[in-house]
Amino acid sequence: MACFDLGAVLIRALDGTILHWSTGCAALFGYSAEQALGRQAQELLATRFPLGGLRTAQDTLMRTGEWRGELRHRCRAGDSLVVAAHWILRCDPSSGEPRSVVEMHADASALKSAEDALRDQEARLLIAQEVAGVGTWEWDPEADSFRWSPEQYGRPAETGADAARPMDAFLACVHAEDRIKVREAARRALTTGEYEVEFRLLRPARENAWETLWLIGRGRRMPSPAGRLGLILGIHMDITVRKEAEARQELLMREVDHRAKNALAVVQAVLRLTKADTPEAFGRAIAGRVSALARAQTLLSKARWTGADLTAIMKGELAPFLGSAGAQAVIYDGPALTVAAVAAQPLSMTLHELATNAARYGSLSRPGGALRIAWSVDPEADQLTLHWTETGGPEIAEPPSTEGFGTRMIRATIQDQLGGTVAFAFRTAGLVCTITLPLRRTLARGAMAASDAASPTTEAEWQP
Repeated sequence: MACFDLGAVLIRALDGTILHWSTGCAALFGYSAEQALGRQAQELLATRFPLGGLRTAQDTLMRTGEWRGELRHRCRAGDSLVVAAHWILRCDPSSGEPRSVVEMHADASALKSAEDALRDQEARLLIAQEVAGVGTWEWDPEADSFRWSPEQYGRPAETGADAARPMDAFLACVHAEDRIKVREAARRALTTGEYEVEFRLLRPARENAWETLWLIGRGRRMPSPAGRLGLILGIHMDITVRKEAEARQELLMREVDHRAKNALAVVQAVLRLTKADTPEAFGRAIAGRVSALARAQTLLSKARWTGADLTAIMKGELAPFLGSAGAQAVIYDGPALTVAAVAAQPLSMTLHELATNAARYGSLSRPGGALRIAWSVDPEADQLTLHWTETGGPEIAEPPSTEGFGTRMIRATIQDQLGGTVAFAFRTAGLVCTITLPLRRTLARGAMAASDAASPTTEAEWQP
């Protein structure tokens, strides 16, 4: 029995009565041999068995001659103790009949705590990977075995993620246009030991639908014996948001470039066609028209080139002409609308020319003059209608015999650029200009979805 005293070893009868209690058991559980001998082992230690209980452990012991597993005991001090247990059945040498059981115990509490801590760290890592959009992978080029974590592909039950599969199974998930690029990156990694590539991955989003993710992959070959190809371990990180932002930025840059060229073309046309009797008048005309372009650019820039508010365009173009002549009133009457970026500058130029004419010859040229701008939409007819009505200005005896540059530019802008129509009515009380425009070319996408009818407002309610 001396060898049994070196460790935590007890010998019990088949009914559980303790026959031998080593000094190792006394040190581990806190009970002396006198306190333990003759007691039932499971009762003394308040033993808790794993799934299946005592019956399963006993059946395995009697069938195979031994049993191994984790048990939870309670020490004399009341502390819970996890042990790695090994039971061995002792039989009568002559008859082979079972006589007793040797139980060897090793303290596994520290190991259990380490395992729990490891599982906790693994859970934290999985959460971090999910939040960061990072998936891990492992490629064995010799066995053509590729493993990846669920974070990379998304649905492990359907894709076999985290299970070894051929490299081609992974490549089948890669966008067809990027497969050659990924394969070349893997081939280079076999030579250089470094793997890096950006590519698109296709994964199921819902029934019969797929979504495209942009991933950046990085990996490194592990050391291996001479003549062997080592494993390549790495991560794939989701960079879809970054790629979408880059695409939007590129689109915005192209849009800005396009708008800038258009603006320069308009400025060139204004310079070429503007006529004036004096250099000072020429300068004022040019400055006014270029300022109209600049105001439209500012509104578009604030909205990141998605469009501009129609009322804001009107108020911006009229602001320079109000206040100096006295008590002009301006009424804005129409629903809230967002003008598409392609239509904002042409509309600004048109309104600037109308306002310039009103300030020189119409209702904005004298105190008491009034201006009403009303607009409405007809979705079924795909039409936006705008009425510019002046009253209280100098009486108009007869329509002008010729069209000036402003009128010609308005016609060209509305008809040629925006595909609409424009009509001028020179009534005695003042000018009435009616403009019709196609909604699909004038309004920003979705502009009508949330628009409500706006109540009429007067210029006195708005301070530029």
